Amino acid sequence: MPFKAPLTHSELRAIRERQPWNADVLALLWEVKRLRSVLLRMHQVSCDLKRPAGLMGDIYDELLAGLAVEPCVVEMDQMTAELLESPAKLRKGMAPR
Repeated sequence: MPFKAPLTHSELRAIRERQPWNADVLALLWEVKRLRSVLLRMHQVSCDLKRPAGLMGDIYDELLAGLAVEPCVVEMDQMTAELLESPAKLRKGMAPR
């Protein structure tokens, strides 16, 4: 049986806002946050990892392909791209890039 679609940050926040009093929900959300941070760290070092040979190479490729579409990785890449974009309106004293 396949997994359900992964939850985005906004969907996780909505769950928290619906049940702020439920200690079990909060504990699970903290665990989700911890696991998302593991995925983000894996994504950060993935470019330095060496692809193994043989069958493990296929597993490695599948792992990196799945990692690239994880919501936390996509959201972090989008946020990074937004921060690196030049501002819509230059502030006084700023030269265009």
